[in-house]
Amino acid sequence: KRAVKLSSLIHLPHTLSGDQTHFRMDQQAVNKQIKQMVEFIKQEANEKAHEILIKAEEEFNIEKLRLVEQEKIKVKSEYESKHKQIEIKRRIAFSNEVNSNRLKILTARDEVVSSVKAVVSNELAKIGEPSNAAYKDLMIKLTVQGLFQMMETAVVMRVRATDVSIANSIIKEACAQYKSGTGKEVTITVDKENLPKKDDAISPCFGGVKLLTSDLQIAVDNTLNGRLDVVLAQKMPDTKIALFGRSATRRHID
Repeated sequence: KRAVKLSSLIHLPHTLSGDQTHFRMDQQAVNKQIKQMVEFIKQEANEKAHEILIKAEEEFNIEKLRLVEQEKIKVKSEYESKHKQIEIKRRIAFSNEVNSNRLKILTARDEVVSSVKAVVSNELAKIGEPSNAAYKDLMIKLTVQGLFQMMETAVVMRVRATDVSIANSIIKEACAQYKSGTGKEVTITVDKENLPKKDDAISPCFGGVKLLTSDLQIAVDNTLNGRLDVVLAQKMPDTKIALFGRSATRRHID
């Protein structure tokens, strides 16, 4: 059937012989034209196949580039995410390390301050010995100072059990100095309740006096321990500067 169709498209030479009504075909010419058409069809097919191949390759390359770019973006996003997580962990670790070192420094400084306070406390304990000749005069000064602060007509004096005799002996002098300074009379009574001993495990007292109103509602702590606490609170910034130096980054002193 294909041969018939192809031959129908080909101009075939023919001769008429007598009253014959059919064409006599030159077989060699037909074969040549068929061969040319086959070659033409093959060439067209090859060209078409080549075009399809090129187009397919272009589409492949485009899709490949798209996938590569997509993967690049994905990898970059994952890298940035991991890098960010690592950076956060690094900052947290650094902050923890800084805070840990700062805490160690603060702890060490507190230990130094506590040791200084312990040294001063030991010296105060020596000053507060009843056998110390200067202790009686110190008791008078502490009592008079307390009287000026309270400005009461009747005061209760509380001391350590070892200081009761000294307390009784200084009342007259303390009242006289108070009257000299204010022009007012004051009555001092030594309390039956005593302050803790200097070696008390909970709240040792190194000496001095504690003055209270007659109803025991208001008190002035003029013990050596109380005075030490006041001095430490007032002089702590200067003490820290003397011990550790002034901070280069701190703008204020508390």
